[in-house]
Amino acid sequence: MKKKFLSVIFTTLLTSFFIFAVCGAIVVSASAVYFTRILSTTETIDIQSKPAKKPSKIFALDSQTGTYKLIYQKQSNPSDIKLETELKHLPSHVADAFICVEDERYYQHNGVDYKRTIAALANEFINFYGSTHGGSTITQQLIKNITEDNEATWNRKIREIFRAIKVERKYTKDEILNAYLNTIYFGQDSNGCNMYGIEAAAIGYFGKSASELTISEAASLAAIPQNPYYENPISNYELNQERKNYALRKMFELGKISADEYELSVSQKVLVTNMPEFSEKYSDYQKFSDNEFTNPDVNSWAVDTAIYEFRQFLIDKYGYTEKRALTEFNNGGYNLYITINEDVQNELEKNYMDYTFFPKETDNGGEKIESSFVVMDYYGQILGIVGGIGEKELSLCWNHATMTHRQPGSTIKPVSTYGYGIENNLINWSSMFVDAPLPMNTFNGEQWPENYNNYWSYKSNTVNYFLKKSINTVPAQICMNFGAEPIFKFATQKMRLELDPEHDIDYAPMSVGATHNGPTLLNLVNSYLPFGNGGKYYKAHIISKAVNTTEDKTMFEHNHNEYTQVIGEDTAYIMNKLLQNVVNPNQSDGEPGTGVTAYLSNKTVAGKTGTTQNWRDIDFIGLTEDFVSGIWIGYPNGENPEAIQNTKSATVWKNVFGNFANNYKSQASYPECPFVKECHYCTETGLLAGAYCPASKEKGFYKKSDNNICTAHRAPAAAS
Repeated sequence: MKKKFLSVIFTTLLTSFFIFAVCGAIVVSASAVYFTRILSTTETIDIQSKPAKKPSKIFALDSQTGTYKLIYQKQSNPSDIKLETELKHLPSHVADAFICVEDERYYQHNGVDYKRTIAALANEFINFYGSTHGGSTITQQLIKNITEDNEATWNRKIREIFRAIKVERKYTKDEILNAYLNTIYFGQDSNGCNMYGIEAAAIGYFGKSASELTISEAASLAAIPQNPYYENPISNYELNQERKNYALRKMFELGKISADEYELSVSQKVLVTNMPEFSEKYSDYQKFSDNEFTNPDVNSWAVDTAIYEFRQFLIDKYGYTEKRALTEFNNGGYNLYITINEDVQNELEKNYMDYTFFPKETDNGGEKIESSFVVMDYYGQILGIVGGIGEKELSLCWNHATMTHRQPGSTIKPVSTYGYGIENNLINWSSMFVDAPLPMNTFNGEQWPENYNNYWSYKSNTVNYFLKKSINTVPAQICMNFGAEPIFKFATQKMRLELDPEHDIDYAPMSVGATHNGPTLLNLVNSYLPFGNGGKYYKAHIISKAVNTTEDKTMFEHNHNEYTQVIGEDTAYIMNKLLQNVVNPNQSDGEPGTGVTAYLSNKTVAGKTGTTQNWRDIDFIGLTEDFVSGIWIGYPNGENPEAIQNTKSATVWKNVFGNFANNYKSQASYPECPFVKECHYCTETGLLAGAYCPASKEKGFYKKSDNNICTAHRAPAAAS
C-alpha cells in the first residue's frame, strides 16, 4: 500500500514536472517568437539633426518687376522655436544636471537601465514611491521625442527598449546626449513661444545662450522635462525652484559639484525673463522665422487652388490621405511657384465683386446665382481663377471653378461629336445634315433631341451652320452614325474631358452635354486648349515648380516642351475657324452664331456657348490669341429658368474678362497650319466646289487631303 502511494506521488510529481516543462517551453518559445517579431519590425532610429523645416511658402510673379514675390506662407505652429547647440559648447554642469535628474547611470547602461525599469514596473503594482516612477533612460526619452510614439502599451515599451539598444550600438553616448538636449520640450516663454532644445529654453527663460548657463540655471532647466507645462520657471516659479534644488542635491550626491558650489547655487535666485528686475531681456527669435510677412486674413482663390493642387500631388505621389497631405504642406518645408498673372487675377477679382454683371434673381428657396471663371495660357498655366461671386469669406473654401461638376451643355460638342468627326475625316466644314430628330426607335421611343427654340426646320445645311447656331439635332445624328462609345473615348482620352464611363457613353451626354455629373469648369476650359495651339495638350496647372526646401530638391517643374499631341494640327485649325464663326457677327451667309456678344474688336475670339436643361447652367468657353478661358453661371443646388434664360453667357464673359483680353498687348497669334486649305464648297452637296457648282462663293477650311470635289453639276450642254 505504501509502495503504491509513493508510486502515485512520484507519478503525479513527474507529470506535473513535464506539464510545467512543456508549458514553460511553450511560454519561452512564444516569447521568443514575440520578441523576435518585434525586434525584426523595430527600425534603427536616426538621431542625427535634420534641418528645421522652414514655413511652406507660395510665390507669384510681380507684374511690375517680373520677379517672384512671397504671397503666402504656412507653418503648423509659427510660435514653435527650435534652436540647436553642440554639447561641446556647453559647460559640463549643464549635461551633468540632466544626467543626474533623468538618468544617473547613463554612461553605464546600454540604452536600458534594467534596475530602474524593474523598479518602475514594481511601483506600478506596489506604489512604494508614492507616485509614478519613470523607468525611461535618456536614450529612451530621445527615441520617444523623435518618433512621437507615446501609446501606453507594453508593445510600445518593448519597441522602445529594442530601439534604445539599437541606437546605443550605432551612436556614441555624447552623440545621443547632444541629440537629447536639442529635442527636449521646455514649455512656453513669456511670449507664448513653445521652446524645443536647451538653446531655445536658455534664451526664453534666462535671456542667454545655453553656453552661458550657471549651475543654478542649468538645474532649473533640468527640473522642467518631467512636466514642462507646469514645472517651468514662468508657469510655476516656486515649484520649479523646488525641483531645481532637488537637481542640485543629486548633482552634489553624485559628485558633479562641490559642497561650496551646491550651497551657492541653492542660495542664488534665478532671474527669469518675465521678472521686473530682469533688465536685459534678450529674446531675439525673429531671425529664426519669417514673422515680417503676414498672410491676408483669407486666402485668395489662387492660393487655395495652389494648396489643393499640391495636396493632390502628394496624394498621387505618396498615397497620402487628403488630411495627411494638407498637414504635410502646413507643417512647412515646401516652396510653390505659381503661374498666376497678377493683372489677370486682379481683373477677375475686381469684376467678381461687381454684382451688376450677374443675374440678381434667386431660386424658389432663396439661393443666389453663382459663377466661376478660369483663364489659362496655351501651356496650361492658370493665369487667373475665381470660384464664386462677391467677397471670399473663408480660406480653403468651396471653389466652383475646380470643385463643382456640372453638365457642360452644348460646350461639349466641339470636344465630342464635331471634334471626333473632323479628326477622323468623317465630316468636314460643309458636310450636309438635315435639322431633324433621330428616328422614333432610336432614343427611348421618342423624337429627340429638341432644339432650344423647340423647332425642327427639316432643312439641310452645313456643319459650320449647325455648330454656330448650336442646333442639337446634328451632333445627335453624328453620334448615331458613328457610335457613342468611340466619341466618348475621343472626348475623354484625346480631349481629356472628365466624364463618367458608367453613365456618359450615350447619345444625350455626347450630343448635347446632358452628362451624369459633368466636368469642372477648369477641366472643360482645359479641353479646349488644343484648339488654340495646334492640337497640343498641356494639363492645367497653377504650380509651375515645387521645391522641398528641407532637402533642397525640386519635386517637379513643368516644361513647355513636354506636351501631348492629342489631335492633328489640321483638326485644331479647322475647329478654331469654326468656333470663330460662333462669335463673328460678320457672316457671309448672314447667319450670326450664338456667341456674337463676345466679339472683340482687337482680338479674334473663338468660342462656344452652352446651356443645360431649363437654363440651370450657362457657360461660355472663349479663346483669344493670348488666352483660353471660360465662365460658368448657375445655381449650386436649385434652379430658376426665368433668372438665367435672358442672360447671355457670352456677354458676361466679355464684361468680366473679354474687354481685358481685347486690350492685352501682345504679338500672339493662332498658329498657322500648312495642312489646311481654304476652298469654295458646293452649297447643294457640301463637297468641294466644282467649276459649275451653284453659289460656289461660300468658302470653308478643309484638310489638304480632302479632295472630294462635287461632280453633280456639269457644264451646260452646248446649243445645237
